[in-house]
Amino acid sequence: MKKIYFGDFRLYVIGHIKEIEKVEIESYTTEWFLIRYLNKITKIADGNVEHGQVEGPIRSLIRFYIDNIDDESELGDRCKKIHLEYRKLLRKKQSSKYN
Repeated sequence: MKKIYFGDFRLYVIGHIKEIEKVEIESYTTEWFLIRYLNKITKIADGNVEHGQVEGPIRSLIRFYIDNIDDESELGDRCKKIHLEYRKLLRKKQSSKYN
């Protein structure tokens, strides 16, 4: 697959990280682990990269979300929004008018 520009997506994830970090976070809590997963995404999704490089950290985030976060919580909502933004970026890139 061609390289995709993930810069805007990276900024979107960084915004969520900053919102979560506004509150004092203790080590080894769900929030602490979520920030670690989000930081992995931001490190890889810098500029133009191949889809497969970002897919792994996104899948890890989804597995963490399913196993540890309540669907109805604020953190669950954040995970859903990040995943939807990621999928929207992929759909936009795969559509014929952007190729």
